[in-house]
Amino acid sequence: MKVQLPTSSLAAALSHVERIVPARSSNPGLNLVRIDLLGDALRFAGTNLDLDVETTVAADVRGDGALALPAQVFAQVVRALPGDVVDLAVEDGANELSISSGSYATRLQLVDPDAAQAPEFPDAFEGRLSARGLARALGSVRYAAAVAEYQAIFRGVKIEASDQGTRAVATDGFRLAYFDLDEASGLDGSWIVPAKSADEIVRLLDDGEVEIAVGDGRLSLRTDDVRVNVSLMDGSFPDYRRVIPSNFPITITLDADALRDVAQRVAVMADKTANNRVDLFVKDGVLQITAEGAYGRSQEAVEVQQEGSDAEMALAYNAKYLTDALQPLSGALRMRFSGPTTPSLLDDPEMPAYLAMVVPLRTG
Repeated sequence: MKVQLPTSSLAAALSHVERIVPARSSNPGLNLVRIDLLGDALRFAGTNLDLDVETTVAADVRGDGALALPAQVFAQVVRALPGDVVDLAVEDGANELSISSGSYATRLQLVDPDAAQAPEFPDAFEGRLSARGLARALGSVRYAAAVAEYQAIFRGVKIEASDQGTRAVATDGFRLAYFDLDEASGLDGSWIVPAKSADEIVRLLDDGEVEIAVGDGRLSLRTDDVRVNVSLMDGSFPDYRRVIPSNFPITITLDADALRDVAQRVAVMADKTANNRVDLFVKDGVLQITAEGAYGRSQEAVEVQQEGSDAEMALAYNAKYLTDALQPLSGALRMRFSGPTTPSLLDDPEMPAYLAMVVPLRTG
């Protein structure tokens, strides 16, 4: 068997599998990447049992069959290759993969390919969305998912599909975000994807269309060169619509990038042991942001358009929660305050697809 392909193509394809394959596991088969020779391409596959990834890359292939070897080691070798082209070879009867690129050459011990977990994917994919659209929806809200083990279902991203469109939503109880795609996938229902799996989906999807199938407790995706299985989470996602406020004594409008820059500068002085607190005070068309910690105090003011029944309001937020909510926004930003301790909403009035909700810190 002999294979030649660009080093960058090999590294990119292998990275998709390497990221999900565990470095150590009680099941040695999970540490492996399986490589199938397809005549004009190589197919790489791996799994961690919660997420299966299979990706294909064009190559000059002479021979057929399948190989397996430790994914982490192989990926480290490939990333270190000095040449633009890499040659892979296995001599008849040998149990080593020869790797050469530029002036460098090495050999890696092969493993029986049957020892590698071979993912199975559905034959039929009933749903379709733009790949970039789904990636944007998941990537815009994933930050709001919980990270603590005890928060269970909050550690997932919910996907809602109907003939009206597709929504991704995440919440950890202190913040919430949703993103609406004005695309109907052809599917109807809702599913909860682990947030870590959502991260990988975002990395894998690019241009073109992604086909979608749901069944047997998993969500499956397919593009021209990637297939993914994601194990879905069991449980009931909270009725997040009930906690989104509808009455706002003060609304301000300003530039999202400007507020993000100001908040990040001021937050340098925030006390990291006190919820990374930044204080906001709005009055007479001016928003002042202040932070104080062990190393000093910082503040900055920015002019805003102010509307509402109240003349002023003081609030405090976790600075990271605030800046995370601002990341998907660029251009006009509308902040609606329902009260000093009740949820605030952030969105772009000209782009209603994205909405973020942040609960202020209690300061009493």
